[in-house]
Amino acid sequence: MAYLRKKGFRDVSEKLVSASKLFEPEESWTGKKTWWFDLPIERIKRLPKEHYYLLGEWGEDRFVVLKVPNKFLLDNMNRFDTNYNQRIRLDLAAHDENWLVDERVKNGIDFSKFELKDPPGCK
Repeated sequence: MAYLRKKGFRDVSEKLVSASKLFEPEESWTGKKTWWFDLPIERIKRLPKEHYYLLGEWGEDRFVVLKVPNKFLLDNMNRFDTNYNQRIRLDLAAHDENWLVDERVKNGIDFSKFELKDPPGCK
């Protein structure tokens, strides 16, 4: 959180934030470059009018940042992998041909519309 505040993101201490390292193809479940997020459904349901910030590592001290409305996650719950421990599991593509699409499930949802373009310290 301190890193985010330092880079210009204010008021993140009370927000839902999840970060992922960049997984190389040989490390990832999809066999492609990806960011993996595990989002607790209970926290999303408790704050339906808030946003979930997803931070994907992109080089040293750089991140791709998404601001995803919890309502979007709730409305699309049946399209996500939720079979583990009451969590939404996302494998967001970190490669150009499918940028920020959830590749964990067939016909995955595109999250690219939630990317914050050029925030400080990010991609």
